[in-house]
This record gives sequence, structure tokens and C-alpha cells, in this order.
Amino acid sequence: MKGSNELYRLVYDYYATRILFGFYTYGDAIPSLHKICVQFKLAVPTVRTAFTYLERDGYIQVEASKVAHVVYKAAPAQIKSNIADYFLPREDGLKDIGVAGQVLIEPLFALGLQRWEEDKWNQLREWLSNPAPDAFFMQIELYIPALSALDNRLLLNLYWEMVRYLCFPYLAKHHIVWKRSLEELGNWTKEEIIHYLKAEHFTIYHKTVDNLFSFLKTVRPNYVSNEPEPIPFQWSIYRQRPQIRYSLAANIILGIFSGIYTIGSYLPSLPQMAERYGTALSTIRRTVSLLNDLGVAASQHGKGVLICMTPQAIDFSSPDVHEMLDLYLESFQMLVYTSRSVSLFTLQSVSKAALEILTEQFRCIRKENRTYLYFEIYLAFIVKNCSSAMVRECYDKLKLFLACGYPVTLMRLKKSSLGQEYEPAVLQAVASLEAGDTEGFTDQWCEFLSRQENEARSFIMEQWRHSPNNQNIHQKAGDSHRR
Repeated sequence: MKGSNELYRLVYDYYATRILFGFYTYGDAIPSLHKICVQFKLAVPTVRTAFTYLERDGYIQVEASKVAHVVYKAAPAQIKSNIADYFLPREDGLKDIGVAGQVLIEPLFALGLQRWEEDKWNQLREWLSNPAPDAFFMQIELYIPALSALDNRLLLNLYWEMVRYLCFPYLAKHHIVWKRSLEELGNWTKEEIIHYLKAEHFTIYHKTVDNLFSFLKTVRPNYVSNEPEPIPFQWSIYRQRPQIRYSLAANIILGIFSGIYTIGSYLPSLPQMAERYGTALSTIRRTVSLLNDLGVAASQHGKGVLICMTPQAIDFSSPDVHEMLDLYLESFQMLVYTSRSVSLFTLQSVSKAALEILTEQFRCIRKENRTYLYFEIYLAFIVKNCSSAMVRECYDKLKLFLACGYPVTLMRLKKSSLGQEYEPAVLQAVASLEAGDTEGFTDQWCEFLSRQENEARSFIMEQWRHSPNNQNIHQKAGDSHRR
């Protein structure tokens, strides 16, 4: 995960791509700073940082009180080489995103549109009847406002990362092929508009991909002796605060629940953890401080860091606890929104042997009274067995950040009742899988997730209601819960 200063990469990648791939050529003017801020919904300093790096790397020249101009020069052969060098190692990733987009993004797009107020729908009808000449590609211009309605920064971050990986949405020449008359659109239901937009999106997407792959086929012979290493999609997460400590804290919490670290023992020394996790000693100290605030650990002078797991001691006023629980709630929400499509997509292609292993794992955690591992086991199953690399990447991240909420879950349910809480769900899961009813299992999984997410959000909301320093987070949690 990366800090918010990395948001400048959104602007940097957009214009660097358009310059390298020949959309802008030497001498062309770049849009004004204000216009870019409006388009990307970013602050002026962030866009200025992008300009600084674009100028440093020889793409543009920035002069005071003037628009920036492209100074990068490339012959047509070089532009073709730039395109091939970028897309050839990502060819498999592009194919996979076409599938993963339908499983992860399309359900969210439809859900976001359904949550729009009537004035937003009227704006959409107006835009479709008279699209702006400088509009972004449809994947950005329509999808970002729709996904924004879900009020989930993590989700928007994932979408931007997907667009950045694809790159070709940055190259659209704004030929709006889906233009319809306002009168015609006024007679359509919301469901008809959603269906139309999704159909048009896939038409444009597949046409663009087909053209790109045709180009790659022509240039591939030039790379036979030096085939590039594949570059898969990776989800880099941008937040307002440095994020490594949240990932490390989640990993340690997972280690406690999986038995790597035991309650009552001590964590390895700070230098040993710094070496194990490949990070700075100062980051480990901040991670330990976060674990202390979560009631997971207690630093004892001269002895070390004791694993105590006493969540009644959670400091809900801590800014780090704010951010970690925000990650937890957003991850949980994303999981709920995508659980049905991802579960059915995964289960339809796994082997019978894999399902038998999953069923046996559920039986074991029932026998061992560790049914609280229900989440961990099924998410790990998806990460291992889903045929889409992008889905595996995303769910691996969600699985990690869900661990951020374990201390709150213990506080909410009380440690002694964890088995009772998850026992019925695991029992139903075993029964459905033994009967070969994967769709019934998915229904139960989705219902269980939704109930747990609602209860977790309500509980955290209640904690913030009694913590006056947490009004922003409390308001966000309340808004999402009411929806």
C-alpha cells in the first residue's frame, strides 16, 4: 500500500501513456492545470507534482503562466515499439481483466447506478444525449461516478488501478458511439439504461482489445528471441496515511489466529521482525504501537511485546485504529458486494477434489471448535482456486484487511461466543457442499457475510458514537449503514 502522495501517478500515467503512444506529439499543448484537476478530481498540488515528474522525464515542458507543451519526440516506428513493449508482457493480464471485470466490476457498476438519486439519472440522460467533446473514455467517464455512489475508497482505488494497467482507456479519441436522443432516453427505465450501457461498454472494450491483439500479433515475431516476462495485474492501494504498518499488523493478527503466534507468548524482537518482514525498524515500532492500541499486544519494558488479545482495551480514538478499521469496513463491504459473482465464478470451474478438500477443512474447524476461521478458509480457497488472476489478487488483499477487524469481532461477540456465532454457518456449508449444492452454499455464504458486515458496522458506529474525536469516520460508517 502507498501513501496519498502517490495519487499523482494517476495523472502522470495518463499523460505519459498518451505521449508515448502517439496521442500527443511534439509541440502539442497539455490541458490546463485547472482542467486536469476537475477531470481527475484531484487537488492542485497533486497535479503539479505529476507535471514535475512529466517534465523531469522529458515528456513535457512547463513554463510560468503558460500551458505545458509536449517535448517528447518519437518517429512512428518508436511509437509502435513503445506500444509493443508495454502491452506484450501484459497480454495475458488484459485477457484476464476482461473476465474479472465482469465478475468484480460490472455488479458494482449496476449497484452504484441503482443508488443514484433521480437528478443524477437526469444528468446521465443529458450526458448520453450530448456527451462532452473532451470526455474521458466510457470506462472512466461513467464508471467512476457510478462506483463513487458506493462510497468506498478501496473500490475506487481498485478501479483506477485496473484502468492504469489496461492503459488503452487513456487513448480514446472520444468518439461517443452510444449517443442517443434525450427523448428516447427519457422513455427508458433505469434497468434498460444500465443494460444498454453495459452492452455498449463491452462492445467498445472487445473491439479495442481485438484491435490491440491484432497489432501485437504483427509485432510478436520481432520479440521471439527475447520474449518479455509476463507482468500480471497488481493492486497498489493508496491511502491518506503510510500503510505498511496496517498490512504488517493484519499479518500478525492472522498469525495469532492461525497459531503462528500464541496468546501469552512474546513476539520476536523488533530487529527480528524488521528482518522477517523486510521493513524498517521504525515501521515495526509503529506497527507494535498499533497492535497495542488494538488490544492485541502489550509492550513490556525490558521483556518485549506480549501477545495478550484483550480487545476490550481497543483505543477507538487512535488515528491508526481509525484507518485500520476503515480498511476493514471497506474490505468487508467490497466482499459483500462481489461475493455472489466471485463465489459462483470460482465454484463453477474447480475440481471435485478441491471441493472435497474445502469440505474437509470446514469439518475440521467444527471438530476443533475453530469455526471463526470460516472467513479465512473460504477466502483462501478462492485465492488459490479462482481461474482469474485479478480476482485472486483482489481477494488476497481483501482477506488480509479483513484480519484488521478480528479484535473488534472478539470485542463484539466476546471470545467465548465465537464458536457459537459461526457454528451454524459452517454446519450449513458442510451440508450444502456434501450435497453438491454449490449455489445453495453461495447463497448461505452471501447471507452470512451480509449479516456479519451489518453487525460489525453497527458495532463500530456505536463505538464512535461515544468517541467525539471520530465524527468523520462515524458519519461515513452511518451513511454506508443506512444505505
